[in-house]
Amino acid sequence: MENKRGSSNPVFAKIERDIVDVQGYGASYKGITLKTLLLLLLVVVSGVASLLLLVNYPNVFIALFFVAMILGFISVMIASASPRLAPTFSIIYALCEGMWLGTLTLIVSLAIPEFPVAFVAVLVTLGIFVAMLVLYSTKLVVASSRFRRVMFGISFSIIAVFITVGIVSLFDNGALWYAMFGNAYSPLVLFITLLLILYGSFMLVINFDNAKMIVSTGADKKYEWVVSLGLLVSIIYIYVQVIRLIIIIYARTRRD
Repeated sequence: MENKRGSSNPVFAKIERDIVDVQGYGASYKGITLKTLLLLLLVVVSGVASLLLLVNYPNVFIALFFVAMILGFISVMIASASPRLAPTFSIIYALCEGMWLGTLTLIVSLAIPEFPVAFVAVLVTLGIFVAMLVLYSTKLVVASSRFRRVMFGISFSIIAVFITVGIVSLFDNGALWYAMFGNAYSPLVLFITLLLILYGSFMLVINFDNAKMIVSTGADKKYEWVVSLGLLVSIIYIYVQVIRLIIIIYARTRRD
């Protein structure tokens, strides 16, 4: 069974090319929900554990942190390409990302001790998730073929911009990177951050539509892990961008 719509999220690309028709043992919304919640729980547990490791064994933590970054990237690539291996590598990815997010949240929380960074970031991310789910469920936002093509183009553009700015920054001591992404007092940085959050929000619509697709087509239950991983990737992306927004707003408020 072939689906003509192209996804702008690489995690779902293989699903759309490789739908399996299974009678009586297909993917379900319940299965996707439970697996997504499990992965989120693993992120939280890993984040808390990493902080304990950081406090008690800082040298070990530093080594594991960089290993986790590399392993997390490899895991999401493998899980995206192989639904059969998706359960194992989705769990590995969640554990690796938990360590990274836990460290990021701690650093920002220590920098802004008077502000509940983690609580606000989680609340805003959850609010975005629920809002986009409502918009998708009520068909106020539809993941049409045109919508997907636009999102794919935006995804490619974002990657191209990050790579280009990164390369240029190697030769200008990071000045361009700071001007576009690091200067909290710049209106441009605030605008870009809001656009990136908006992009992540609309990516959720495609995630929801892909979940609907695998359920309605009777795809094998192994694809539930791939869909759940895709949702986790989008949620983590939004959370990180919300953290950046909090830093920017706090810095601008303190200056004023």
